[in-house]
Amino acid sequence: MPIDIEKFKPAYEKWVEESLQDYQAGKMKEIIKKYPFIVPDGIPWTSYKGQPSEQTFALVTSGGFYLKGRQPPFDTVSIHGDTSFREIPKTVHQEDLAIAHSHYDHSLAEQDINIIFPIDRFIELEKENIIGKVAETHYSFSYVNDVVTLVTETIPKFLSRIKAEGVDVLFLVPA
Repeated sequence: MPIDIEKFKPAYEKWVEESLQDYQAGKMKEIIKKYPFIVPDGIPWTSYKGQPSEQTFALVTSGGFYLKGRQPPFDTVSIHGDTSFREIPKTVHQEDLAIAHSHYDHSLAEQDINIIFPIDRFIELEKENIIGKVAETHYSFSYVNDVVTLVTETIPKFLSRIKAEGVDVLFLVPA
């Protein structure tokens, strides 16, 4: 299921041009109807292999978390979204995090980060020897409309980081 970037790019650029005014006016329902979604031919699925007790796990969320005072917030103004990611240490605490994502209600996540970033649950699983190891670094994205930059620039950097840390299982948690 490769993504045809060359086919998507002009459709996306046209969407930005036609939707920018509605986006700036906050008419999200209108612009989302026009977004050139990529519809896969099938479901990209890889069967789980291995023993959890012998593997390293990392989390990635699309919740827009960043470290207060240590990392810049995600761009929540641009129609393109923010294609960057933030590295979140295993030792993070609720009070260390802030949220920069304008497309979901933050109230539950602000009460308990584990709703969309279950780091404490994974540390418990590690202590109980159910999983082998919780990686030292985890990742947060925010909303992204610019799939071209995400796929061609951000994802290769992201994959390089998780491979370098020896992550076996990446647990994806959407916001």
